[in-house]
Amino acid sequence: MQIHTAPSAAPAQGSRHIALNVRVLMAQHGYRNIRALYLDVLKTGADISYSQFSRIVDNQSEKLNLAVVDALLNLFDCAITELIVETRQPQPR
Repeated sequence: MQIHTAPSAAPAQGSRHIALNVRVLMAQHGYRNIRALYLDVLKTGADISYSQFSRIVDNQSEKLNLAVVDALLNLFDCAITELIVETRQPQPR
């Protein structure tokens, strides 16, 4: 028995990645450090450790807590497309 699959089309400009735009939004809203933002996120009821939150802010986390995303959207009063941005990584040659 053979299974036929359609060939996967690779993106022409490299692979797509998402990143959080937290550092830019922090600057726009007067947050001078992660700790101040972290304390405000905790006030919303989100449950996250400082080290995990720091990894999220620095785009070093592989997972996102939706309660944290919701808190950031509300604190920054922004759309999800302002918080989460798509980037392209160049393909190796």
